[in-house]
Amino acid sequence: MQFLYVLASSENDFYYEQFLLSITSLKFFTPNADIILLCDSKTKETLAAGKKEYEKLNCKIISVDAPADMLQIDVSRWLKTSMRRFLSGDFLFVDCDTVIAEDLSSSAELIKSGIKFAACLDKHSLISRHALSDNIIKNEKKLGFNAYFSDRHYNSGVIFCADAPETHKIFNRWHELWIFGKGKNISRDQTSFNIAIQENLSYFTELDGIWNCQIGFNGLPYLSESKIIHYFASDLTFDSSPFILASNETFKQMKETGLIPIDVQKLLGNPRAAFVPESRIIADEVTLLVIHSSFFEMICWIRKKIPPLFHFMNSFSSFLKKIVKYFLIKSSRKKSGGTEYYY
Repeated sequence: MQFLYVLASSENDFYYEQFLLSITSLKFFTPNADIILLCDSKTKETLAAGKKEYEKLNCKIISVDAPADMLQIDVSRWLKTSMRRFLSGDFLFVDCDTVIAEDLSSSAELIKSGIKFAACLDKHSLISRHALSDNIIKNEKKLGFNAYFSDRHYNSGVIFCADAPETHKIFNRWHELWIFGKGKNISRDQTSFNIAIQENLSYFTELDGIWNCQIGFNGLPYLSESKIIHYFASDLTFDSSPFILASNETFKQMKETGLIPIDVQKLLGNPRAAFVPESRIIADEVTLLVIHSSFFEMICWIRKKIPPLFHFMNSFSSFLKKIVKYFLIKSSRKKSGGTEYYY
């Protein structure tokens, strides 16, 4: 099985460091993995200028010329939606912001089972319960499609693709739709990805969530048996991830030294446990709705950028909470005849 990565990177980001960490974890669990890197020519020049550690992992490179006037982030999506035509044979595509959690030799079984094209649910959630359901529906309507009627939205971070005429058809359509969406200011690739899937649903298979365990959103049920941990570096509300292997400090060290720190290498042996000591599980409906709200994002931003204002708001909220609690208890005691006890 070929394991394909796509990279569009410069000295100003951590995408290469994420890629190096992911393929190192892949080689740890699957030593014979055939790793292919698809990148644009500018990224290839950056790698040639000094980033050599990946070469020790026998990673093959396919370098192509992307449109010269395209932004780096769009180059990544241009490559991703085009990757089927640049590589022959079956492959498992894996996003760079991932860590492999076990031997992926079993991916060969996907071929034997007759699967042609497969991916996991985005955020392990139906659209009707998805944190970004409004955006999903709005983007598809903007393009004039209604794939959201299926109530299923798939994540393009891990994709199994057999080398078959049907999958070439899906990729050609995906790329065509992405170009169309970009012209309407929808630059991300998942809207076009899902429309292409729904148009070719007979060739598509939904993968179990263990193949793309998205720990930032609803991934906990899949973590214990996860094959690939997808930590969504760009999709978390918080600047610091509870997943240690997604730490910016780790990537800064890697950029400075070109190497993976020893303590991080040790964590790669058991990535399912690589979480900070102080973590909380949040699962109730109301709290999740609050966390997914713009209001919560604003509070986090204020705490980061204007700490005094945050502390004032927090103290004021605490004061209001005491007043509300006082009147609620007073009202409840009146109804119960004063028999209830409150802490």
